[in-house]
Amino acid sequence: MRKMIVHLSVGFAGMDGTEALLVEDDATEEEIAQEVWHMAVDHAERYGYYPAELYNEDEEDADWNSDSYSDNIDGWAEDYDPERHDMKRAGGGSFERDFAALM
Repeated sequence: MRKMIVHLSVGFAGMDGTEALLVEDDATEEEIAQEVWHMAVDHAERYGYYPAELYNEDEEDADWNSDSYSDNIDGWAEDYDPERHDMKRAGGGSFERDFAALM
């Protein structure tokens, strides 16, 4: 298994995140990018934001408004390096515990 760190952004200050991701050794870049996109959308939804392409101004539901949609939802992955990444973990510590939970 390949250990990766995923950087997540909603596009607004204070809403960035970093998560662990395990992928198969033979996973393609496209498969990784698709998984990262799903993680980024899930991360944005925690803050009440959704991808702009889902916005439908003709929707009759009054709870939906364009302020809840963002073109800035993004995520990118890189191979895990403990010396570089462990300082970015929320609450401190190592991502190794996160990887163990994913196995």
